[in-house]
Amino acid sequence: MSVHAGSPFVFNIREYGLDRKPGASHDVRRTVPAPADLKNEVIAVPEGSDIDVSLKLESVVEGIYVSGTVTADAHGECVRCLAPYSERIEADVQELFVYDSEPVGQDEDLYQLEAERLDFSPVLRNNVVMALPLRPVCRPECENFDAVSADGVVWNAEPEDTGTGEGQGDPRWAALQDLLNEKKES
Repeated sequence: MSVHAGSPFVFNIREYGLDRKPGASHDVRRTVPAPADLKNEVIAVPEGSDIDVSLKLESVVEGIYVSGTVTADAHGECVRCLAPYSERIEADVQELFVYDSEPVGQDEDLYQLEAERLDFSPVLRNNVVMALPLRPVCRPECENFDAVSADGVVWNAEPEDTGTGEGQGDPRWAALQDLLNEKKES
């Protein structure tokens, strides 16, 4: 891991008075530009857009415990009708960064401090990408797949049941509909 001191995602813990002082804490609030890789197949946080970071850095015996939230605007397309889709996402963060003198062993989930610096970028990426919806839908109607296309055609629309037996939809349910109709008549 190589920590770039000029990066907006790098926090100097010594500057905040946190280096190996369990119990000390510091609140960090900043707006940073989004890196290029905050995306999944259907939605992304555009590169360079604002990400609001609100964190509490707490010194513990093992290192620095980071908790808080990351908020960003994501843009993509509805997976049903392909209409433009936007959502404000908020990702919760809770991670431990261990001191570089602490052995991390085979645990790949641990983050390590390097030269009193905490590189927040991998945590930001993991948490924001996990907060992105996998199947964004633009409105509740699209979720039920009764979406209207851009030219006004309703997809997967069933004719309305008028009670006359016309437009019942799936013929496999006809016998049940007949029983319901008989009950209404009696």
